[in-house]
Amino acid sequence: MNIVLANHADLPPFLEYLERQLQDNGTQQTPLFQPLSRSQNTLPPETREKFQKGIDAEYESADWRKLWLAKSIAGQIIGHVDLRHYGDELCRHRVLLGMGVDHKNRQQGVGTQLVHMALNFCHDNQWIDWLDLQVLSDNLPAKQLYLRCGFVIIGEIADYYRIDGESVSETLMTQATDIKRLVLTTGK
Repeated sequence: MNIVLANHADLPPFLEYLERQLQDNGTQQTPLFQPLSRSQNTLPPETREKFQKGIDAEYESADWRKLWLAKSIAGQIIGHVDLRHYGDELCRHRVLLGMGVDHKNRQQGVGTQLVHMALNFCHDNQWIDWLDLQVLSDNLPAKQLYLRCGFVIIGEIADYYRIDGESVSETLMTQATDIKRLVLTTGK
């Protein structure tokens, strides 16, 4: 496996990979991992646009987004991690993590390597103080991965979504990106 920083040429196969991933969202033994109906297996146009606009945007831009792809030896995309702004200029010291791993490649360390790639980027860029994420609360494998990678749970929003007539909660997690900042903010 190889992890690469994505460019515009990577976007068409990446977007196809995301659509394939959606076919597993909440099906069979897979928990919901996207706040979308189980029957929605196409990407919303606004998601496509956000990746297309964000991949070349400067950090100061509200559209900014970094995307790394985990590729198999054969060049197939088997996972991804992305970082993006919240969209509010006053929150630029925080970035939001999104990620996914193809169902055939889960439980093989791909997710851990992708999270570490994002963490290393954040550690290397002093303007990023916090790496946050939001995960559907019933997605226990993802929550366990994030906890193993050093994230802490800072809250849960009960009944955040109503998906296919079901109440779905969302867990909020974070990690300070610099040990000095962690000590200053938590006293530990």
